[in-house]
Amino acid sequence: MKKFPQLNREELDSQYFIRGIVPEWDSKMDEFSQKSQIRRGKGNCWLDISYGNHPRHVLDVFKPQSEQKKEFPVFIFFHGGYWRMLDKSNFSHIAFTGDAIGAITVIINYRLLPEFGLETIVQDCCEATKWVIKNIGELDGNPKELILCGHSAGAQLGAQVSASLDSSFKGFVGISGVYDLKPIQKCFLNDINFLESHLVKRYSAHLSISSRPCPGHFFYGEKEPYEFKRQSEEQAAFWRRPGSDALIGCLNGENHVSILEQLVNSESKIINSLKHLLGA
Repeated sequence: MKKFPQLNREELDSQYFIRGIVPEWDSKMDEFSQKSQIRRGKGNCWLDISYGNHPRHVLDVFKPQSEQKKEFPVFIFFHGGYWRMLDKSNFSHIAFTGDAIGAITVIINYRLLPEFGLETIVQDCCEATKWVIKNIGELDGNPKELILCGHSAGAQLGAQVSASLDSSFKGFVGISGVYDLKPIQKCFLNDINFLESHLVKRYSAHLSISSRPCPGHFFYGEKEPYEFKRQSEEQAAFWRRPGSDALIGCLNGENHVSILEQLVNSESKIINSLKHLLGA
């Protein structure tokens, strides 16, 4: 099998064009949005909390429904969408994950391409995380027990947060992440010219590792294109160093969108990974 950088433009496009690979993408996103509305309707949540001045500088906080604690660990989720689409409201159902592991769930919005550049988007995610560290205690969250998690481009953003902030995290969980931006620069996703060479270098995968010791767990789906397998395996290798172990997992039968269902499956490898990171 040919691997990047041997892949030409057409081959790269086929690897990263998710709607072409996963025809049920739109129906699954509708399903997630419906489940998200159900979770918001159950309450015990604080929506559209501002962490900045822009309308997309908002985040949602969900507390576990069945547990009563003085202090909860915190699970921050960065949604995907190739840095250019989707919204936190599509992913409120991820709070069922927090319910399952006994953690507060925080779901972040950030500004999007093409109106705003990648540097701005990364900075938004950093600012949102700093807001959580500073303020989550007011909602009974423990900022010293904080896990970062992201899907697809959201995994890249979560990794950048861990690298950019001089903060300690209990762990990072990357799901079908896009960490190496070199193929993104050369495929259809860069037709809007958002990825210049200096950004590819600045946000290089080998630099997208936590600034402090932090375990990293990386997952991809068996039915995903090979590039997503490569992305996860290489990032795990970069992440692995003294004080920062790395786990890599392939989830059987899952594609780029169905893998998100494993994030809310109480018996899944991802949930078990989160519990392990929290010492549960």
